[in-house]
Amino acid sequence: MHSQTFTYVLLCGLAIALLWVIVTDLRSRTISNRLTLTIAAGAPLYWLSLGLPLWPGIALQVGLALAVFTVCCVLFAVRQMGGGDVKLLTALALWIPPSQFTLLLVAMAMLGWVLTMAVGAWRVARSKAAETRPVLDTALLAIGTAIAAVFASAVLGGPTLPVPEAIASLGATSSAAMLALVLAPFVLLLAVTLGSIRIIRRHEADLWVPYGPAISLAAIWILASGQLLAGTAIPAGG
Repeated sequence: MHSQTFTYVLLCGLAIALLWVIVTDLRSRTISNRLTLTIAAGAPLYWLSLGLPLWPGIALQVGLALAVFTVCCVLFAVRQMGGGDVKLLTALALWIPPSQFTLLLVAMAMLGWVLTMAVGAWRVARSKAAETRPVLDTALLAIGTAIAAVFASAVLGGPTLPVPEAIASLGATSSAAMLALVLAPFVLLLAVTLGSIRIIRRHEADLWVPYGPAISLAAIWILASGQLLAGTAIPAGG
């Protein structure tokens, strides 16, 4: 069965489920197994709506999910990822084709970085730690979050900084100035990231990286941008 309407209904259902993942993970730091299982169970219906062939289409999706699960289990074993995040990313690997999965990982990293600083700023603002600078620290984290958000927006195809135009305007007059202009954003981002981590850990020993919301937002971004269907070979007709 190849039904475009059914495909979009399933994608809307996936988006709603991912929004609920964000809510529950931010609220309780847990991702429901039932919710993850529902996302995984919807994948075969999605394949059916696309008319995806058993080989190589479905086989590639299952193989990708197994590979993602294996890698994520290693990250779980070394305490770099939670169990709910492992299951969620594996379930999404059943939906997102291999050609688009790298985009999901990049978006997850960018959004996770921004969310970590944003959540850190919120927690520092409510901190009762011995340090007596919660207002200043919160302000610094808010600035860092804004800088990270601008960079993430540029990477993910949103508004970009006019760096290429600025470099072009210099011409060939100063290679050192050109190099400095290219490296400056990355030096700034490194300083912002390290400084933010230090501020958060001054108030909270546990630096929580919100992988669940980051994974969900990254998948929603791929859905909203139309890249999921663009990366899937949909048979003609139907």
